[in-house]
Amino acid sequence: QSSDQEAVLTTSSSSTVDDADDVAAADDVTTSKRQKPLWMKCINAVVPSKVTALNEAVAMVANVSREEANNLIEMGAVWARMDMLTDDDVLDQYYGTDYSAHMQYADFPSGWGSGNDGLNQEEEEEEESLDDYIERQMSLRYRRILTPSTITPGTDIRVYPHPRRFPSCYEFADQNRLLYEDTTFVVVDKPPMLPTQPEPSNYEECCPGCVNLLMGPFTTIEGQPVQRPLICHRVDSCVGGCVVLSKDGNGQKVFTELQRERKIKKLYKAVTTAPVPLGMHVHWMWKELTARGQTGGTACQFVSHIPPVSRKKAKSWIRCVLEVVECKPISIDKNAGHGYDPGDKQHYQSTIRLVTGRKHQVRAQLASLGCPLIRDTLYEPIGGLTLEKLEEEANEEMMDEAMKSVRVPTEPIGLQAHAILFAGVKAKAGTPWWGKGDAVVGVSTESIAAPAPVTDKPDPYADYTTTASGMKYLITKEGDGAVPTAGQTVKAHYTGWLDAFDSPKKFDSSRTQGRPLIFKVGTGQVIRGWDESFSTMKVGERRKIILPSRLGYGDRGAGNVIPGGATLYFDVELLDAL
Repeated sequence: QSSDQEAVLTTSSSSTVDDADDVAAADDVTTSKRQKPLWMKCINAVVPSKVTALNEAVAMVANVSREEANNLIEMGAVWARMDMLTDDDVLDQYYGTDYSAHMQYADFPSGWGSGNDGLNQEEEEEEESLDDYIERQMSLRYRRILTPSTITPGTDIRVYPHPRRFPSCYEFADQNRLLYEDTTFVVVDKPPMLPTQPEPSNYEECCPGCVNLLMGPFTTIEGQPVQRPLICHRVDSCVGGCVVLSKDGNGQKVFTELQRERKIKKLYKAVTTAPVPLGMHVHWMWKELTARGQTGGTACQFVSHIPPVSRKKAKSWIRCVLEVVECKPISIDKNAGHGYDPGDKQHYQSTIRLVTGRKHQVRAQLASLGCPLIRDTLYEPIGGLTLEKLEEEANEEMMDEAMKSVRVPTEPIGLQAHAILFAGVKAKAGTPWWGKGDAVVGVSTESIAAPAPVTDKPDPYADYTTTASGMKYLITKEGDGAVPTAGQTVKAHYTGWLDAFDSPKKFDSSRTQGRPLIFKVGTGQVIRGWDESFSTMKVGERRKIILPSRLGYGDRGAGNVIPGGATLYFDVELLDAL
């Protein structure tokens, strides 16, 4: 072979470009001494002169036959550098129409047309304009090629000669995994150890690819065939359960909007070896670590149990909320074929309502509570560790040691996306890999509930009056003025806390600001508990009031300051009725 036909080769390791659930990206996160898996190897090369057939170029680069080269291309293990895209290419990609280019492209960059996984569902995101899209497309380097085709000599190509395989995808041949289908959405029961989105070396063996291949064909509402369903949200690769796909881009937009409006309800089943406390759990993740496309840093997500001290600092954090509605002891049969040996440890299955959707949220929050999921080798080593514990040097060293042990799971973990409800769609996954979660006979579930109150400690709010709505109040200063009428403008001072009066979690105060609040009482301008309290106070009166969440900000909370489900403690004073 002449020298002008020789490809210029370099080899390098590559990590995944999407979460796939970070299975590739974090496989070598703790030490560079560990040998990277063979599927991470890629070959960068330049197509030789006089070579215009892509399969010939791939065969030369990867040292395989042309048939094997075709297989690599069709699997999605071949990428080409696209320094120039025609106007027609860019417009067709933006509007999703067919186009007659020599090569078929895939994997639009994350963030456009791929739905929203809920990681930042509280933040409004502007739709990308055509001009912005064109500018970003022109800056791209490599695009995946999916069909054997012609290619221009001198083009940079990237080949993954040993694609990563996901044999669990073929479990979609079981039609029982099709949980729901209508004219817009498809809901499937994803098997564990399968990514929701394609890996760099494998475009087919993922949720959309295998669902289309083994459960299709699907048709749109217009009766048109669906080439490939679109992912509406992500579920970690090592987690099985409900995944929603859309038959068209409009379905993706609808699902994304429902997520932003918190009109999607998700239930998870989780298995741990420690009982998980019941109730609402509100924690905080450092925002930068949850950003889409974030590289470097830790693969696992540490959380803080202490809310930010101010609204300004809260902008750097993301609130994570889940509710544990049930936790029961269960037995796991080690002979059931899943390969997990429960040993002599007691196991607990929890039912969890996900209020917010963040990357690794359930896994990270349970681990921070000292209840990591079984088989979750990414979070088990850091069980019980939180960000605020870094303030102590001994804990920092402990965390460093724990981080040396984290590994991305290579087996299904004790978590299932059990059920999902949205827009009239109801779907529930089948039996998780650990079994039905049969309760252990003779073990009381009461011992798993939230810690029982200490009976010999006096109730600090015994002197408070409780109203029919559930509000508690204590008058600390009598007033001598009139009681305002509904719609009347009042001037008031207030200080608010989470957890308790005078706790470190003070979230707002007009006294600190030196500016009383002015509003119309009884008109809904303020939270329900305030309307109720101020409508019965005399001018000059000062009270302490305790508001359950339904009289405050409910399950939604308020921005990044007041978590969902929070009980609020206020010291309020009616200064004047105008």
